Parts: sequence; structure tokens; C-alpha cells
Amino acid sequence: MNKIIDEARRRGVTRLCHFTKAANLAHIIATRELRDTALLEASDDSFRPSDMNRRDGHRGHICLSLEYPNSWYLQEARNRDLSFPDWVVITLDISILETPGARFCPHNAARLLGAGIRDGATGFNSLFSDRVGDRYRNSVHPPWWPTDDQAEILIPGPISSSFIRSVITQSDEQAELETFRLKLQFPTEDIPPLDVAPVLFQPRELSWQVRRGNRPIEMKYTHE
Repeated sequence: MNKIIDEARRRGVTRLCHFTKAANLAHIIATRELRDTALLEASDDSFRPSDMNRRDGHRGHICLSLEYPNSWYLQEARNRDLSFPDWVVITLDISILETPGARFCPHNAARLLGAGIRDGATGFNSLFSDRVGDRYRNSVHPPWWPTDDQAEILIPGPISSSFIRSVITQSDEQAELETFRLKLQFPTEDIPPLDVAPVLFQPRELSWQVRRGNRPIEMKYTHE
């Protein structure tokens, strides 16, 4: 998998992302891992997966994206479960691409019931094809952003929380609330750094910016 890491770094990829309900943060910190759908279904805890259907056929894998979240699907997931309005984006170290069994899809993995999913360097490079469906790369498309906004990386679960680098919220108010909740349960050193980046939760604006090579502003949240 080193070829994949090398290619990702050459392109300027710095991280991977995973979105989840904010209510799941405490579970992730307590168990020290992100759990796949299959494992969650077999457990008795209250963690709520973002996608219980997993039409991609990979219930033992966890869906990630390169650099920024798949905000199109995040919006769909939020609209499907209105009882949980608060969501977060978890960023993970790029070294997770070395995980044995990692798979890649140049578009939403559920499309065609997972038929587009591939392995290895060939699968990773397919994320950056000149054309994916009706999506094209042009002269301003950054090398670190996939051709299709909904390209996915599927990593076998569970994923150790040691890969987590930060948690991104939609607003300062949400960051303050999540910090308050987590500090009631965990020592400060166990809580990942929190950032605030509203654009990451706005699919049209995020797509418009990143497809032109612009990186949305992310502000560090500081708390007493």
C-alpha cells in the first residue's frame, strides 16, 4: 500500500474524513475505535450508524473520503434522520490508507451496488480519472480532489481512534456544546481537537470551492 500513500502525498492529500452523528462521539472516545456497520449490528450499544442499508455490500468496512467529507451524502443522511440535527466530520491520518483490505470507488460506492469498487493502486488512481460518469477534470481541478465529489475509500473496521486528528463542527456554538458534553465524561486529554468549518456542511459551496482548488477556512476552537 506504500504506492498509494506515496501517490496521495504527491497529489497533496493530507487527510481522510468520516462524518457521523455528534451523538456518536462519546461512544467513539469510550471504545477508542470507529466501528463498522456489521460490528455495530452485533453489539448492544447505542451507537447509530450513518447508513444501515450499505447498498455497497461492504458492511464490514467504514466509508471515508479524501481531504473533505462527502457533503452531498452527509446532507442526505441528515435529512433522513431529523431527530439528530448535529453532525460532525472526523479527520483521520493519511497513513490509514496502508490498512490491508482498503478499497476504492471513484463515485458513491452504493451506486451500481458497489460494482465500481476496486483494490490497490489501480483503484486509488481511478478516483482521479479524467472522467467519472458525468464529472470531468479541468485545468483548475486540484490534484488532491477526486473527479467525483462522492468518491469513497472503504477501510475494514474497526478503525482505531489513534488515527483521529480532529473533529470538525458546523459552528462555534456546536463546538462549545460538544466540548461541554464530552468534558462531562472524559478528561480533556482524551478529547480530540475541535475545529469549526461551516462550508464542509454545505455541499454546493464546498464543491464549488474545492473543484477550483480553494481550501475552505477551518478555525481552531479553543475552550477553557
